[in-house]
Amino acid sequence: MTGYTRKDRLSFEAKKNYPLRKAPNSSHKTIAPHAYTAASEAADAILAPILTPASLPARTQLITQHQRCQEIFAGNREAMLGSLSPERAKAIVEASSKLGRVWLTTIPFQPSLRLTDFEVAAALQLRTLTGESEARCTSCGEGNFFGHPEVCLQRILWRVARHEGAKRIIGQALASTPGTRVRLEPLGHQTSRRNDIQTITLLGSQATGLANAEYDLTVVSLTSKDARATCLPSQDTDPSRLVNKYLDSVAEHKVRHRPHSNLPFHPIVFSLGGMMNGSTTKL
Repeated sequence: MTGYTRKDRLSFEAKKNYPLRKAPNSSHKTIAPHAYTAASEAADAILAPILTPASLPARTQLITQHQRCQEIFAGNREAMLGSLSPERAKAIVEASSKLGRVWLTTIPFQPSLRLTDFEVAAALQLRTLTGESEARCTSCGEGNFFGHPEVCLQRILWRVARHEGAKRIIGQALASTPGTRVRLEPLGHQTSRRNDIQTITLLGSQATGLANAEYDLTVVSLTSKDARATCLPSQDTDPSRLVNKYLDSVAEHKVRHRPHSNLPFHPIVFSLGGMMNGSTTKL
């Protein structure tokens, strides 16, 4: 055969000896019955006023296809997370968080919302759990591991840029509230240390929805040394709780070492991928 090489023949033999295995839960086999049942129940409910009531079952609360498939989706997610290393499992949890996935659906009408090709490629590399192609980092020379670019000492300006950008955006959003004065990095009381944001309400908290307070913003990587050293009690391997435990520890550290101020203090903690700890989400 023209163009048929030894490499092609070996590839064919490998595929013949080790055929691809189908996933145990093919979507069309597992989801279709639930979709059909949900559609049938919805159709019965819509046709009830037309058909003879005696021919229809008693009216019950409709269960949507999404609700019926939740158990399947949850099982697949747990199986996938259980097969990954802790760092990759945390990356999945981070990418599926509210801010971690919003960039995929945000239409960049404004220049500030536009991402470069490099940024999109880096985000997709993390979401697909693709490791670094080189054994050692070409920037610092250290051994590469999953997520190393986030903590590379030669790329610290990237983390600073994310912190400053997030601080500016949050400050602008708070300042857009009528009757609110916002200061970035206000001088601390009898100290040179500063928090990131200070809000003063001129019309009162009931009118603005905000209170007089100071906030300190922290952006951390889930692949940092401290994050990798964080662990859960024995037999607990839930990556979501592992991430939250680390982010909570960062928030607690900020509270203990905050600059002295007469205003209430709130730490704001984000991971580089946009995941927030519980107190930040409520705030």
